[in-house]
Amino acid sequence: MFWSRLLNWFGRTSPRQENAPGALEWQQALAAVPILQGFSPIDEARLTTLAQQFLARKTLTQLGVELTPRQQAVLALQAALPILHLGLDWYRGFHEVIIIPEPVTRRQEVQDEFGLVSEWEEENAGESWPQGPLVLAWSELQQDGDWDGFNLVIHELSHKLDMLGGDADGAPPLPHGMDPRQWTQAMQQAFDALNAQLARDEVTDIDPYAAEHPAEFFAVCSECFFTDPLRLRAVYPAVYEQFERFYDQQPAARFPATRLLAGE
Repeated sequence: MFWSRLLNWFGRTSPRQENAPGALEWQQALAAVPILQGFSPIDEARLTTLAQQFLARKTLTQLGVELTPRQQAVLALQAALPILHLGLDWYRGFHEVIIIPEPVTRRQEVQDEFGLVSEWEEENAGESWPQGPLVLAWSELQQDGDWDGFNLVIHELSHKLDMLGGDADGAPPLPHGMDPRQWTQAMQQAFDALNAQLARDEVTDIDPYAAEHPAEFFAVCSECFFTDPLRLRAVYPAVYEQFERFYDQQPAARFPATRLLAGE
């Protein structure tokens, strides 16, 4: 099993942190992560409470790494960001977060319709399994938190949200009042447009990995929504509008004006 291989690669579980992040660590973590800036005091308090509940209710298994209380707080705050107005119950599909030092490489193979088997090596910085743990590579997590369009925590947790509806297919359960037809239309049109760009060998405005599958499109766009919202709104405005309603957030309003002036 993959779990057994992780233990072989990275060794036994490190001791669980006995001391949860204190008030100072939470303040430092909030101040250190750019994408967590610009919230109202009410939302900042709600985010911190959700992050504390996340750490309290999920088992944090550390293989070959040991996070400080402040690092745990940084991780938990970013994990709580997508569910700020959804609630912790939206993460009910798993109970454990496994942190490994670095991405793992696995050999993959696929057989085409003519029986020919192709093999390749795939590097995985994160894994989300249905009803299983969340696996995250610490080397990649340390790069998260900026307004750069990428965030491993948000990407993998988006898969968990997606899986609440069954298979990961880019169609998570929608909050009350959202029209599934509008969601499907916006996501499908954008997904098709991205694949058409790649078919023309054009440079895409978001990570081309999103074209692999509707589930990856949802996860990549979720990353972009929270970490490069102006780009997502400009490229796929209908998707951005659906995400505003789904997540009940407006990250574009929090995008720092200093970055706009700098042309980012």
